[in-house]
Amino acid sequence: MGEENKENETEKVKNLEEKVNVLSKRILELERRVDAKLKENEKKLDEKTDKIMRKEVILLIGMHLKTIDDLKRILKLINTNIIVLGILITILYIFLIIAILKVI
Repeated sequence: MGEENKENETEKVKNLEEKVNVLSKRILELERRVDAKLKENEKKLDEKTDKIMRKEVILLIGMHLKTIDDLKRILKLINTNIIVLGILITILYIFLIIAILKVI
């Protein structure tokens, strides 16, 4: 009887070891799957981040182009105002010279 118990226990231990080995293999396979899924999700996240960054860059470039266009328009207006002011000053000098010549 003692020997039968030992054989039964030995067989139970072997069965448990086999089950542990099978479970270990399954756990390793699950870890591989999880790692693969994580890498896939990271790749998708990186792609989405890149798309968002591209859109933001395009938006910033558009804003800068609009600002540059506004500055260009304002500078043209200032340039026109300077030319008009120069013409008015020239006319003023001409009238001043005419007035001085009439007085003399």
